[in-house]
Amino acid sequence: GLGSDPAEVLPPPPPHLPGGAPHEVAAQGADGSAYPAEHASLNGTSGDAAGYQATENGAAADEMAEPMVPEQSYEDAVASAEEARLWDVVTADCLDFDAWTALIEETERIAESNILKIRKVYDAFLAEFPLCFGYWKKYADHEGRLDGVNKVFEVYERAVLAVTYSVDIWCNYCQFAISTYNDPDVIRRLFDRGLAYVGTDYRSNTLWDEYIKYEESLQAWSNLAVVYTRILEHPIQQLDRYFNCLKELTATRSLSEILTAEETSMYCLTVENSAQVLDGEAHPNDVEKTAEPEVSSSTEAEDKAKYVSIREELFRKAKEYESKIFNFEQAIRRPYFHVKPLDKPELENWHSYLDFIEKEEDINKYLDEASFVMGY
Repeated sequence: GLGSDPAEVLPPPPPHLPGGAPHEVAAQGADGSAYPAEHASLNGTSGDAAGYQATENGAAADEMAEPMVPEQSYEDAVASAEEARLWDVVTADCLDFDAWTALIEETERIAESNILKIRKVYDAFLAEFPLCFGYWKKYADHEGRLDGVNKVFEVYERAVLAVTYSVDIWCNYCQFAISTYNDPDVIRRLFDRGLAYVGTDYRSNTLWDEYIKYEESLQAWSNLAVVYTRILEHPIQQLDRYFNCLKELTATRSLSEILTAEETSMYCLTVENSAQVLDGEAHPNDVEKTAEPEVSSSTEAEDKAKYVSIREELFRKAKEYESKIFNFEQAIRRPYFHVKPLDKPELENWHSYLDFIEKEEDINKYLDEASFVMGY
């Protein structure tokens, strides 16, 4: 049967993509020098603000990209009178968020199929406000509508470099990849890449759910079981639902369907050793170990019970920690970045939350979420 030590039967965490330079084309697309001369005050800020040169996010998934072709300059995008007025406003005050949103709306209203106008306004806006993940999604949608897959990929690569700890942007990126690419290994690497950054976020269940739906669509039951097991290692919301789903999966599928290759190998080895003991074929040097054999042939039901029991221990530990942070998480009314400052009660809650995490000596899991929300 399966062993009782989780370290013996659980697979190692999925490997994350190694760090590397961001997609070169994406960095060029964000270059402030592309802006017209009359908006020179906006130049040179995009690379720093959006963090396109950051390397901690991992290399772009090059297998998704196709060769890029030269494109027209922003200079070819002619502005209307209202656009020109709003451009003057944001050039004079690049932090005027309302003027920026008005400019985006005006550009979208009159741009129609002119992707150059849309790129110009989104590149400039996101250089100043790179943490506004919703606008990255809108930008990607425009590219998909007007210029195709290559540019959508480029925008999402820029987005995850700029707002790495946003569950939403990784979820959007993975949904796009699922709808576009047919290679499961590519899709899984993208999920794992995102979950390496946001998988411990208390509200990361939306991304985990996308991963679950994808594995279910492929009927990849062993991969699905691994996803559930990984979830149970983290104190995120809805843990009870995930544990119940794992138990249901175990009950409705044979053990051979849900075991990984590593687990199957260990399981078979355990059964073989058990058979040797029962047949009296143990090695002479093992006499002392087998004088009182504790191993016996086990049924599928017994092995399933052990499989669930090991994961129940992970679930129990995660739930215990989740109970400690529950009140802090419930007091967070705005778990995303916005230009408006946090109100005093919510800011005080964040300070109390961080004080608690520091005392727990588990600071790495949640500081990233706090940094994203506060815009640090």
